[in-house]
Amino acid sequence: MRFDPRAHWNRLRPRFGGRRWNRLRKLVATALLIAAAVMAARPDAPEPRAAPPPPSAPVPFTGDLALAAVPVRLADTGVADLLSPGMRVDVVTFDESEQIRKVLASMATVLTVRPPPTSGGRLAAARDGPLVVLSLPEDTAREVAALSLRNPVAVTLR
Repeated sequence: MRFDPRAHWNRLRPRFGGRRWNRLRKLVATALLIAAAVMAARPDAPEPRAAPPPPSAPVPFTGDLALAAVPVRLADTGVADLLSPGMRVDVVTFDESEQIRKVLASMATVLTVRPPPTSGGRLAAARDGPLVVLSLPEDTAREVAALSLRNPVAVTLR
């Protein structure tokens, strides 16, 4: 059975052997090649950043009611970046009246580190650094709070 080449439905059927079809194939192949070259030449996407470490577990309440929270501003504000809640530190200062170095507290627990205030209004102190809140026994907390107002305080990491 032969089909009539002049029939209406036969003329609508695409022919894939002509010159136009070959040009279209070459054009599509060239476009794909250029797209692949552009994709290969693009700089790689930045590697995903490592996930931040999970926040430290909250400091467990031991039932000891003789603890107090003491906010202190550190003499070296860069050390506050190293601190995270739950870390143990020693609090030291240089007492100018007695001209000695003093360990104010040993094994203090860091409760939180607050960033410095963003606005430097009239009431801002000269040394506005991060505020570190430490958990200490009550009697030691009073001494640390009093001396931190007078002298610069530093911490040593454990």
